Amino acid sequence: DPNPAEPHRGAFVLGREKWRDTAPPGDYDLRQAIVKSSNSYFIQVGIRPGVIQRVAELARRLHLGEPIGLGLKQESGGHFPFSKLSRSGWTTGETANLCIGQGQMDVTPLQMGVLTCALANGGKVLWPRLVARIEPQDPISTEAPTNFPTGRIRDQLGVSQRSLQIVRDAMVAETEDDGGTGRHARVPGLRICGKTGTAERVERGVTHNATWFISFAPYEAPARYAVVVMVEDGASGGASCAPVAREIYKKLFNL
Repeated sequence: DPNPAEPHRGAFVLGREKWRDTAPPGDYDLRQAIVKSSNSYFIQVGIRPGVIQRVAELARRLHLGEPIGLGLKQESGGHFPFSKLSRSGWTTGETANLCIGQGQMDVTPLQMGVLTCALANGGKVLWPRLVARIEPQDPISTEAPTNFPTGRIRDQLGVSQRSLQIVRDAMVAETEDDGGTGRHARVPGLRICGKTGTAERVERGVTHNATWFISFAPYEAPARYAVVVMVEDGASGGASCAPVAREIYKKLFNL
């Protein structure tokens, strides 16, 4: 529906609360909602009975709210309100916030990198690694290097290949369609799948943005790279983060 204060943009109203949309009002399906980044669509779908429980299932398979265990002693596990979802007192408004990545959830760029890889690789939730191996500092040491194997599978998304393909098709449209919010990530000769986002944090009573762009390329299998960009206090995911990803892809593919 149109936002009464900004008729050229959408809004979702629930009781006394209103969620503003940067997307225009109109008829949406999942593809269009991803391309235009429509808050209203995801809230309307997410507050239907049983949907948020399915969202929580996916969050568990992605291990949101858990540190990955890289051994850096400074890693955050983020937060996902698994236990609160089943308690009395949880409101529809809190569900609405969760459906657009707001409210009682926090994620790290690395967790979003794992999610992006799962979308790209057919549903495998991988263990990330920082390096392939660590060798002894002493060049004449007989100590064996520590190897970190690649491709270790931690979990499975458990989502059908048809559903994953719908999401991938929408993500490539987000960068390739003229009205897509990720269009500033375009690189001629490379098909990039992307999704913009904006999170909020409150510091001393002042709301700040954390703008996002998750992506992988190429669209054609097999995908080779996942790139996640987060910019604190950015204008938007499309304006602040997608151009950064574009420059990274140009270097990665030597374009």
